[in-house]
Amino acid sequence: MEEGRLAACYAVAVAARPFPELVPIGISAIPEISFEGKTEESLTGDSVPYEVGLARDRELARSKILGEEVGLLKRLVHAEERTILGVHVFGQGATELVPIGQAMMAAGRIVDFLVDAVFNYPTLAQAYKVAALDATNKLSAISRARKRRRERVAA
Repeated sequence: MEEGRLAACYAVAVAARPFPELVPIGISAIPEISFEGKTEESLTGDSVPYEVGLARDRELARSKILGEEVGLLKRLVHAEERTILGVHVFGQGATELVPIGQAMMAAGRIVDFLVDAVFNYPTLAQAYKVAALDATNKLSAISRARKRRRERVAA
């Protein structure tokens, strides 16, 4: 749709911004699959430090209500800058959930924004908060381990 809109704008000389850098991919299958941004493979290949935050459908009240407990939302977070690098969703509502992550990435939001955000309950979108908490807990554990290591070396 966006490609068509831009083509029409260019055809009639109406000013339009260039095609956006972030474009979600969605596969309308059973279950749905959708993603936006970097993958673990690309981040590893580029030597980018990252952490994974997961929210499994079996952990979400809304998924239990819907009878869908197979699926997950995975967030890739820069380990130092805490920016959101990628969002990957497998399961019900995937194509509707990924644009939330796309908006967060486009706005340059850090993972902590979602830790502090309040989501309606029960919703599938709550997976963003669960994944944010998972990622920040892992980042905190890494930070504590590094601090202990520095203290041992200094002693």
